Amino acid sequence: MRWRSSTKVIGVLYQERENAELKLLGGSQITGITYLEKESDEVKLLSASKFDVNLLRDTTASGVLYRDQTAADVQLLEGSKIVGVLYAETSVPGIKLLRVAQTALKLVSGQAVKGLLYQQQGGADVKLLSDVSDLSTAAGALLTGVLHQESQMAALRLVSRQAVKGLLYQQQGGADVKLLSDVSDLSTAAGAQLVGFLYRDEVLSQ
Repeated sequence: MRWRSSTKVIGVLYQERENAELKLLGGSQITGITYLEKESDEVKLLSASKFDVNLLRDTTASGVLYRDQTAADVQLLEGSKIVGVLYAETSVPGIKLLRVAQTALKLVSGQAVKGLLYQQQGGADVKLLSDVSDLSTAAGALLTGVLHQESQMAALRLVSRQAVKGLLYQQQGGADVKLLSDVSDLSTAAGAQLVGFLYRDEVLSQ
């Protein structure tokens, strides 16, 4: 019987230094994640093709092996730069976040995202984009906030631009999830579909 993983790695969030903007290493580039088990100094390797999020929950990620498009050799992203791992479960729609650092970082994905609030450059009016399957309308605009609702019975909540750390999007017809960290200009994601957003929970960060 062939072993099949119930989870798939979408990408790894990282920062070059503390307080720098978030970056995303795409899942198609990742070949494996190295980790340390608790009370052990032996480094082990989890292949991206056999990714198991449950295995990483009680371990320390020490690095990510990936293939750079400009280099033939496998590269290493140091564990100290890793913020979290984005993954998807085969049986459940949407993207999830396994935090490695920054416990205040949270992810909202899929149907929970109810709209983007934005302002056109130089404009005063705040506008609402409810259909986040196509971000063309907000091209070139400044993000002012994101609306989300965890369930149909839950209250609608607003995350302000200052707390938003990035938008996760997919180009139409594309498979790779990309990250837009600079939300002062949404041009990069024009025509794309919003699949989620990352934000800093101010309550958890205190």
